[in-house]
Amino acid sequence: MKGEQLALSVQLRSTASFDTYFAGPNEAALAALRELHDSPIGGIYLFGPDGVGKSHLLLATARHFQQQGLRVAYLPLANFAERPVELLDGADEADLLALDDLDIVSADRDWAYALIRRFDKLRANQRRWLVSASHATDRLDCAIPDLRTRLHQSARFGLRALDDADRSRWLRENALARGLELPDEAARWLIHHLPRDSASLIAALDTLDRASLSAKRRLTLPFVQKTLG
Repeated sequence: MKGEQLALSVQLRSTASFDTYFAGPNEAALAALRELHDSPIGGIYLFGPDGVGKSHLLLATARHFQQQGLRVAYLPLANFAERPVELLDGADEADLLALDDLDIVSADRDWAYALIRRFDKLRANQRRWLVSASHATDRLDCAIPDLRTRLHQSARFGLRALDDADRSRWLRENALARGLELPDEAARWLIHHLPRDSASLIAALDTLDRASLSAKRRLTLPFVQKTLG
């Protein structure tokens, strides 16, 4: 039924949206995902190292489809690799099949055959799929060459990490959304003294937000250093 998730999909994080993804050098990928439900493209393949936002974009696209009243099947394969391939039963009935961390299962023959069948049926029914992996299709370890062929026919986007200037701007925009003004020097200090993944930096902003409210202080560099140092 329209708007419902299939049984195999999981609860989508409410924070995962296109608006909360800072694209930086990945604008082309973001634009393609925004238009996927209206696009003649059958599927999109995202690849890149950890921390570039692959899962965020899969979840954001899944939520976007749901908001259009469409059916979504989202499967984080890192959590389900040990489960039987029958987990995919019914997935080709979705308007969007989103598979995170495909490289977790692509070297398994049973999974590879099951995925080929699903992609073929989705294509025949003019439905969409979205896949993420760590490597480009030509470097993906596939038990069945035909799986690589199917993936290679997708629109492919290699996601790149933000550089320091992009990351600093992203931090300041996130702070501003909370009503906080984060000076450039404080943003640079956060980038160079904390883990650079988005989750760690957002957690730091959460801490600074609470500390600023409690102390009734602006976010100066000394205040940031004292709070997080």
